[in-house]
Amino acid sequence: KDLKVDRSAFDRIISSGGFVSVNTGQAPDATAIPVTHQTAEEAFDSAACIGCGACVATCKNGSAALFTSAKITHMALLPQGKEERSKRVLDMVSQMDTELFGHCSNTEACEVECPQGISVLNIARMNFEYNRALFFRKKN
Repeated sequence: KDLKVDRSAFDRIISSGGFVSVNTGQAPDATAIPVTHQTAEEAFDSAACIGCGACVATCKNGSAALFTSAKITHMALLPQGKEERSKRVLDMVSQMDTELFGHCSNTEACEVECPQGISVLNIARMNFEYNRALFFRKKN
């Protein structure tokens, strides 16, 4: 009860693209899909975000960039999430803007307050994925 947050905006960000909608088939043997240990650890570290809102509450801009980037990163790193990576990042960042969250100014206060220790490096990855998606959308 330390932090009571209306998570409905977070839920709308997730519903805009924080999932895999392609058919991934039956669960394969754990060693059948080549994912390095380091990549798996990074993906799971990002997936640890619990959506508590501490990052938004501590940000002077009210940015949800840490939350959104954690959700984008954990799917972008794994093979199952690569199919929809461009659509996902464009939709989720657009929804974050629609929800009127502020922009990240890299004070890193969000990382300090995050109870799960989500890294601001996820925000850098989100920005990379976003720019990549824009580049390939214009190219096609």
